[in-house]
Amino acid sequence: MELNKYELLSLKKISKWEKEPHKGFNKKILDTTSKPVDYLIKKIGPENLKKYENIIEATIEKMLYTSTFTISPEKLIKRANDSGFKIDDLSQLKYCNLKLLDDCNRKHINYHEKTAAIQGAAAGLGGGLVATADITTILIQDFHMMQEIAFCYGCDPNDIIEKQIILRILEAAIGGSKVKFKALREIDLLKKIKESDSEGEEEKKGIHILGAKALNDVIETIAVALLIRLLPRFLPVISILISAHSNHEIMEQSGNTAFMVYRKRFIETKYGLLEESALEIEINPK
Repeated sequence: MELNKYELLSLKKISKWEKEPHKGFNKKILDTTSKPVDYLIKKIGPENLKKYENIIEATIEKMLYTSTFTISPEKLIKRANDSGFKIDDLSQLKYCNLKLLDDCNRKHINYHEKTAAIQGAAAGLGGGLVATADITTILIQDFHMMQEIAFCYGCDPNDIIEKQIILRILEAAIGGSKVKFKALREIDLLKKIKESDSEGEEEKKGIHILGAKALNDVIETIAVALLIRLLPRFLPVISILISAHSNHEIMEQSGNTAFMVYRKRFIETKYGLLEESALEIEINPK
């Protein structure tokens, strides 16, 4: 079975996206500020920084270790059927047409972007006073959206390693360019750990990214990236617009990153491809 034209084109776009640096104002701050933590300390003070980091850490750990995917399989099957798929079980999604899956996911990513913007505008009425509550809300919504995307491309979002992958997707989406490239490398290692029946040498090398220190580093990166977006909300005149735009941007970037990562996963799984062979097919299609 060979990749069709749409799948080959998708792999080329994904490969190009993986090599591209981030764009946008917040990304420039993260890319050009040598020590973003020091930058934040100057802006909001060490006590506020620690308080926000603790809230973000508690939310992320809850999502990792206690949260479960809350949409029922029946609702997802109905959504799939409404989008043109004729399936009786979610496991059949991995054999579906990629373009139909992409169209379905794009529609729901757009939905999450709009609701996040509305929620951000509402939170903006309170300015900096409700910023912490807004961060928690947007993180939970963001994580849930990425779980939806994972499920739609045939992955189990309740699996602990899959949650680690989703966490790296969030890191890649809202961090600076170097963070994006690092997170994508770690996603590749996590995929190999998850897909390996036994611990090979490559998988053993990647075990460290599941440890406590690695998790703390990821949480700090996410916290810094979120807080840089939070700073303008303390300006009362523009707080509503800033909050709406910020939440929309977080959801948009997370949705796009998850979209790219899981489309690649879908193609690799469908055709039993290793990353290297997928790349070879992409560059030298038959």
